[in-house]
Amino acid sequence: MSAYKKDITQEIIAKVHAIGPILRDNAVETDKGRRVTQASLEALETTGVFGINSLAQNGGFEGGARMLLDVTSTIGMYCPSSAWISVISSVSAQLAMRFPDTAWNRVYAGGKPVRMASVIVNSGNTARREGEGYRINGEWPWGSNILNSEWAIGALDVYEAEGAEPTPGYVLLHKDSFTIKDTWYSIGMRGTGSNNFIAKDVLVPADQIAPAGTILGPEFEMSGEAHFLQRLTPVSMFPTVIISGPLGGAKAALDYVIAAAGKRPITYSKYHPQNTSGAFVQSIGAAKAKIDTAEMSLQAAADLIDAAALGTDPLSMADRARVRNYGAHATANLCEVMNDLATLHGTATFAEFSPLGRLWRDVNTGARHAIAASPLCYEIGGASLLGVSPPTPLV
Repeated sequence: MSAYKKDITQEIIAKVHAIGPILRDNAVETDKGRRVTQASLEALETTGVFGINSLAQNGGFEGGARMLLDVTSTIGMYCPSSAWISVISSVSAQLAMRFPDTAWNRVYAGGKPVRMASVIVNSGNTARREGEGYRINGEWPWGSNILNSEWAIGALDVYEAEGAEPTPGYVLLHKDSFTIKDTWYSIGMRGTGSNNFIAKDVLVPADQIAPAGTILGPEFEMSGEAHFLQRLTPVSMFPTVIISGPLGGAKAALDYVIAAAGKRPITYSKYHPQNTSGAFVQSIGAAKAKIDTAEMSLQAAADLIDAAALGTDPLSMADRARVRNYGAHATANLCEVMNDLATLHGTATFAEFSPLGRLWRDVNTGARHAIAASPLCYEIGGASLLGVSPPTPLV
């Protein structure tokens, strides 16, 4: 049995291609404005992408890792930032379902998919018990999609009583409970609007706090009563699907270089146009192979995640490490191929308003997200094979 809903995925992908020109036409404004434009956001809504990891009763597709990867990598071909916020929203919606039923039903009270953000690392944020709820104080950095989110999830330390030892946990915050601090000034993935969000002296109901082990751990993955979406392994899924935008961006970059190859010369050479050079032609073939390798690695990882979520046997540590190793190889190939394509196309890549230059910045930025970057994830994979301790507990 497979979790992959191929027909539905292809239907959504067709909708993405239909609105693709809108995303591509707005990509420059998205980059300059440091947020996905309203026109692009409205176009994304028509595809249903924000409901991929939401329940059918809430207008979602109950799709899983592979559907999310394939759909958002297609979005990335037109605008990597649009793909990034789509991934973040869907993964965050999945995490929301690990809070108590009363809380996530509150999130979906409107009966439709909800745009969300999440930050899974704690930077000194706190929740202190106060009566029937918790008093929240914190600032969460780099909250991708926060500008478009109705709800957000943030990591914090939970204090049940004055003087008590804190325990790690997560809070579910409505947009009325936080403010946004303009901090996202990057050279790539500018349109993700990954600004900090801040909660100051906010009182939330007790069911909007959950232990870290419940949100990221295997509790739901072992439950026969849990939904497929609740059993998706967050720490494996996030680094796999987050690379979909860079993957799509690399595909678009290759198409751009190929389209120009019959017109552009190789400067200071006899090759007019570029595609008369055997070395250039060979390098295009190698670039395509690297992108295909990245895609197949990510798809293999997504399929492992989905397959485990169909049952109640959580992904083994060996398979978790395997997923991270797949991701490492994907990000390594994508970073490498973007440099290859920049060299093949020439220094025009680095003109300020070059579409290829923007893709080069986006892919190189996105593929280096800390949870997916190749050095750490290769080490996780190697540690598993060697039987030594991994470099992080987040495997």
